[in-house]
Amino acid sequence: MTTTITGMGAVSSLGFGVAAFAEGLAQGRVGVRRLQPGEWPDLAAPRWAAPAPELNGGDVNSRLTALLPLVADRARKVLRGGRRSLGLGVLAAAEALAMSGRTGAADDEQLGLVVAGSNLFAGYAATMAVRLSDTTARPDARYGFEMLDSYAVGVLSAVFGCRGPGMTVGAASASGLAAVVAAVDMLAAGRATSCLVVGLPVDFGRAEWAGLDLIGGLADDRRIGDGPASRPFDATASGFVPGEAAAALLLERTSRAARLARIAAAELLLDGTHLPSPCLDGEIRVMRRVLAAAGMAPADVDLISAHATSTPLGDKVEADAIAAVFSDAPGIVVNAAKGLLGHAVNAAGLIETVAVLIQMRDGFVHPNAGLSDPVRPLPYAGPKAIRRPVRRAMKTAFGFGGFNAALILEAA
Repeated sequence: MTTTITGMGAVSSLGFGVAAFAEGLAQGRVGVRRLQPGEWPDLAAPRWAAPAPELNGGDVNSRLTALLPLVADRARKVLRGGRRSLGLGVLAAAEALAMSGRTGAADDEQLGLVVAGSNLFAGYAATMAVRLSDTTARPDARYGFEMLDSYAVGVLSAVFGCRGPGMTVGAASASGLAAVVAAVDMLAAGRATSCLVVGLPVDFGRAEWAGLDLIGGLADDRRIGDGPASRPFDATASGFVPGEAAAALLLERTSRAARLARIAAAELLLDGTHLPSPCLDGEIRVMRRVLAAAGMAPADVDLISAHATSTPLGDKVEADAIAAVFSDAPGIVVNAAKGLLGHAVNAAGLIETVAVLIQMRDGFVHPNAGLSDPVRPLPYAGPKAIRRPVRRAMKTAFGFGGFNAALILEAA
C-alpha cells in the first residue's frame, strides 16, 4: 500500500483551475502587482500583492456546476452569505475531487478532511471588532461559530459529504505541508481510505498585516522601485508579498498506480523555539529526514521546490541548507513559486505542491521570477521555463515558531 495523489485543484493570481495555473507557470507569468487604493483594504499600507480573480456567488455556482454538478445546489445553500476565502477553497476542492473521478453525490465515511492553517478568519474577527466599537451594535448572528477555524472543516464536509476524520492543522507558513503530513498519517493509520487536503486563501486583518510589517516580514515598498516586488533567493529581496490562493489535493491509500504522483515521504519537525527566526540546523535536519524516509539519496532528486519567501534572512538560511544537503547532487534544479504567486501563507505549501505536480506531469521546470543576484550560488532555474523531466521532487515549507516541513513526490 502507498499514499498517492489522485486529484488536485487550484485558484491563484494566475487564474481559476489547474489548466490556467499550468499555463501561467509554463509562461513564467507573474501574478504579483501593485494594489489599487482600497483594493485590499486590510493591508497596513499601500502594497504589492498577488490577488486571485474576482468572484461572486454566481461564479461559484457556475464553476461548481461544471466541475461537480451533483453538489452545486448543496454548495450554494452552505455558502450563502459566506466569505470569499471559503468560496475559493470550495472551488479548489471540487476540482481535486472531479479530477479523481468522484461525483460528491453520496456521503463517504471513508473520506477524511484536513484544512491547512490557523487564524483562518482573523479578518472577519477584525471586522466584527470594529463593528462592536459602537456599543449598541451586535456581531453577525452566526459569528459565534463562524469565527472558528473548525467552520472551514464544517463547510467543506457539508458540501462534499466528508464523513471520515477531520481537523485543521496549523503550522504558520508550513501549514500546507503539515496538513499533508497529517493526511498521510491518517491514511497510514487506517482511519480513512482517502483524504481531502484543502488550503484557503489568507484572511488576515489590519492588525495581522501591521504586525508582519513591524517585524520586517512584508516587502518594503520603498525598496521595490521599478523592479519585481517578490524576489526569492535574491540579495535585494526586502520581504514577502502576500499572495491569495486556494489549493486542494485528494490523497488515497491504495495499491493501485498513482494517477498524479506517489508521496514517497512527508516529514514535520520542530526547532524548539517560539520565535520567527529560521534555523539552519532544523532545515537541514528535515531535508535529510525526508530523504531517509523515502529511501533516497540527494542525487535522486530532480527538483527542489523551495519555500523561499523573498525575506533576506529566511532565503539565505534556506539556500545554505540546500547547499549543505545537496552538495553532491549536481543534477538538481531549484525554483521558488513565490516570485510568481506571492506568499499564500497557510495555503503556500499546498498551492506550491500543485505547482510541483504540474511540472512533473507536463515535463518542465518553471522559472525563478525576480532572481538576478542570488544570495548564494545554487543550480537555480533561469528566467524562463525549461523543458525537463521531473521524476522526483522535494517540496519544503518553514513556519514561524520553528516548523520545518518537507515532502518528496515521485511521478506516476
